[in-house]
Parts: sequence; C-alpha cells; structure tokens
Amino acid sequence: MSGLDVRRIERLLMEMEEAFGIISSSLSVGEESFLSDIKSIYAVRYAIVKIVETASLIGAHILEIQYGIAAETYSDIFEQLGRRGVISPDISDGFRRLVGLRNLIVRRYWVIDDSRIYREATGNGLKIIREFIERIRRYVKERAR
Repeated sequence: MSGLDVRRIERLLMEMEEAFGIISSSLSVGEESFLSDIKSIYAVRYAIVKIVETASLIGAHILEIQYGIAAETYSDIFEQLGRRGVISPDISDGFRRLVGLRNLIVRRYWVIDDSRIYREATGNGLKIIREFIERIRRYVKERAR
C-alpha cells in the first residue's frame, strides 16, 4: 500500500474521534453553561489542540509517503492535502482556521476568547473535523485495495 502506515493512521484517527467526542459533549450544554464550566473550557481547548496536531501528523505522513512532500507548517499540511485532492477545499480551509484557533490556545497571543471557541466549534468546526476523519478513512481504504 504505497508505504502508508495504516495502523498508525487508524490509531491517530481514533485519538481524533475521542477528542471530537469531548468537544461535542462539552458544547452540547449551550454557550452559557459551557462558558461557566472551567473544566469544560480547558477540555475543549486541549481537544482542539490534540485534533489539529493529530490531523497534522496524519497529513504529514500522507504527504511524505504518497507525494514526497515535507510540509513546513500545520497550515501548509492542510493546504497541500487540499491541493492534491486528499481532502476537499472546504476541509482544507476549515482546518487552516482550526490551526489558527490552536495557535491562539497554545501561544496565548492574547486572552483566549472562549466564546469564539464555542462559536467556531459549534458553527463549522465539528462538521469539518468529522468530514476530515471520514475522508481520511476513505482515502486510506481506497489505497489499501
């Protein structure tokens, strides 16, 4: 199978799904309840970081093995995956926005706006994450034949 480490990719996808579940359940309570629960806020922040970093590991592996490309940044990984049709342009754009959110959380450029995290996650963020997971599973399965 062209050198893709299918077991590694599947393990990373499972980690993404676990973090996705944490975000989904933490945000299901509504914005006001979410913003008043510091444990949920920290759980969602960490889950976003984990999702972006895990998706980046998957993307970097695919780009290196399938295309001989070593992407330099998280955003570049998702841009390159989109260019090559591994993921759709919508998923590519969505993950580049998630990279920005991850950077805010990790680097604390300014005080983190948890309302923004809630809005972005409940807006398109969860949908984009789910679509990424499904698309990568299909991509790997297509190459396993």
